[in-house]
Amino acid sequence: MPLTSVRQPAFRIGHTAAELLIEETGEDADTHHHRRIVLQPELVVRDSTFAPKPVA
Repeated sequence: MPLTSVRQPAFRIGHTAAELLIEETGEDADTHHHRRIVLQPELVVRDSTFAPKPVA
């Protein structure tokens, strides 16, 4: 039975990491700052997921 899973955007993760690394080693390398980057995963619904039973 195929399982429901969460697909991570692997290419986008790598691309973003490379951009950040280039930015960190660039001209402004002395001004390091932290930031949060959120990449949306994708829910892949397969045969292991069922709709909830109706409440009586």
